[in-house]
Amino acid sequence: PRGCGFSLQNRGANFSVVPGHANAVAGAKRPYHTILPALLVESASRQLVASFTVMGGFMQPQGHLQVLLNTRDHGMSPQAAL
Repeated sequence: PRGCGFSLQNRGANFSVVPGHANAVAGAKRPYHTILPALLVESASRQLVASFTVMGGFMQPQGHLQVLLNTRDHGMSPQAAL
């Protein structure tokens, strides 16, 4: 909200409050609703080349690959790669 110093989001919208549901909110779970960073490391030198991330959820594995291919193989800027 304007003037509050924080933004609202709905990253938890896909959780379920139904007990026993596979995506129910509970302790000791590993939710798929998290922004997971990726590190690109040069295999020969073990040097860090880039760190990046995409929004979490269902498209995250594909999104990481898409950003990687667009920047490395197609020469796009990180913004354009998204």
